[in-house]
Amino acid sequence: MKILHTADWHLGAYLGNFSRIDEQALFLQQLCRIVDENGVDMVIIAGDIYDFSNPPAAAEALFYSAMARLHEMKVPVVAIAGNHDSAERLDALTPMISELGVHIFANPGTVEIKAGGNGQSAIIAAMPFISEKRLNEAIFSGSDEAAMQKQYSAKIGALFSRLTADFRQDTVNIAAGHFHIAGGEEAKGLERDIQLGGVFAVNPADMPAADYIAMGHLHRAQRIKCGPAAAHTAHYAGSPLPYSLSERGHPKSVNIVDILPGRAATVDRIFLDCPKPIEIWTAATAPEAIEKCRQAGQSSAYKYIVITEEPAISAYDIKEMRGLAANIVSIELAADKPGTAAHIADALQELSPREEFANFYAKSKGTPPGERIVSIFDEVLSESDEEIS
Repeated sequence: MKILHTADWHLGAYLGNFSRIDEQALFLQQLCRIVDENGVDMVIIAGDIYDFSNPPAAAEALFYSAMARLHEMKVPVVAIAGNHDSAERLDALTPMISELGVHIFANPGTVEIKAGGNGQSAIIAAMPFISEKRLNEAIFSGSDEAAMQKQYSAKIGALFSRLTADFRQDTVNIAAGHFHIAGGEEAKGLERDIQLGGVFAVNPADMPAADYIAMGHLHRAQRIKCGPAAAHTAHYAGSPLPYSLSERGHPKSVNIVDILPGRAATVDRIFLDCPKPIEIWTAATAPEAIEKCRQAGQSSAYKYIVITEEPAISAYDIKEMRGLAANIVSIELAADKPGTAAHIADALQELSPREEFANFYAKSKGTPPGERIVSIFDEVLSESDEEIS
C-alpha cells in the first residue's frame, strides 16, 4: 500500500499583503501529479487545511477541486482538523464530502479504508488538534505550566490508547495527529508559541505504537523517535510552501509511504516546487536598495528589504522600491542591528502581532494608529486566538 502524507496546507494564507492562493493552486496540481505518477493508494492530510477558521471562498474552492480530482483518481483521503481549522465547520462538511471518499476528523476517531488493487486495509487513528474547548471537557487542573503540559500529554496518550485498540495484525496501522511532539523543531510565523510548545507539547513516550505516524503542525519536515521504548518514528511532512520568514530556504516536500501490515515502512520524500521563495535583501542605504530593486525587476521571490546604515527612509524611496521590484513584503530599518541575515531575520521575527500591525498601519496611512484602532486590533486578535483554541 502506498500512502501520500502531507500537512499544513494553510489554504487562503497571506504573506504580508500577498495572497498565496495561486501558489497553493500550483501545489495541489503538483500533488495530484505525484499521486498519479507514484501509484498512491491513499492521501493523509495531517491538519491545518485552511489558514483561517472561516476560510475565503477561493480557498474552499481549491480544497473541493483537489478532493474531486483525487476522487476521480479513486484515491481516498483522510483529513484531520488542525488548530487553524474550524472543527465545527469541517464536521458539518462530512456528510457532503464523504461522497468524494474524503474522511474528515474534527474529533478523535478511527476509520478502516480498503485502498489499492489488492484489497489491503488500513486503520487510521486520527487525532485532530485538541483543546479543552474542542473536547468540551477539562484537561488542566491548576496553572503550573509544567504540570499542565504533563496533563495535556497524558490526555493525548490516553485518547490514542483508546483509538489504537482497533488496530489489527492484518491491517496497516496508522496514527495521524496535529500537535507538537516535544523535541520537534518549530518554525516561527503562522503558529502561536503556546500551541507549538508550552502546555500543548506531547511527550514522545505518550505517542502510540503504529506502523506509521503521520504528523502535522510543525512546518519543517522532520522525524522524531517516540512511542513505547522510543521504538517508533513520528513523521512531520512539513508545509508545502514557506509561510514565514523563518522558513526561507527550507526544502518543502510530501512523504510517500510504502507499507505492508507488520513490516517497516519505506518513506521517501518527494520535493515540491517553490515558485516564490522568501529572501532577505540587505543594503546599507536607500539608494543601494533602490539599485538592487532596479536590477531584480520582476523577480518572483518575496522580498524583505532591510536598510542597515540609515536612521530613516523617505516615503518617496519606499514608493520607488515598490515600483521597481515585485513582491516586496516589507522595508525595514536596522541601523542598530548587526548586518548579518541571521541577526536581521531574528530582529524581524521579534515583532509582536501588535507591533507588526502598527508598522503596517503607519506605512499605509503615514501616521501611527491611535489608541482606538489598536484597541480594535487587540479585540480581533483575541477573538482569533479563542477560535483557534
